[in-house]
Amino acid sequence: MDVKEEVYEQILAILKDTKFPINSMEEMIAALPEGLDTTCIVGDVEVTAREVQSLVTEKDFPFKNAKHVADLLIERAGL
Repeated sequence: MDVKEEVYEQILAILKDTKFPINSMEEMIAALPEGLDTTCIVGDVEVTAREVQSLVTEKDFPFKNAKHVADLLIERAGL
């Protein structure tokens, strides 16, 4: 599995129990298991939700499902 696939799968796993739609950044943060401290780890690299928060704007909402979130984050991160 390459980095893109691994990150994608982690995002889906993190959001698996989330109720959608998510309509705002506040709802997104509340949906994360550890809020902005929620972490994705790929190899020896750790990235927190706090660090990728700037990739999402209020214009991106609402998110319909976890795939929608993962697609946006992967695209904006340039993976």
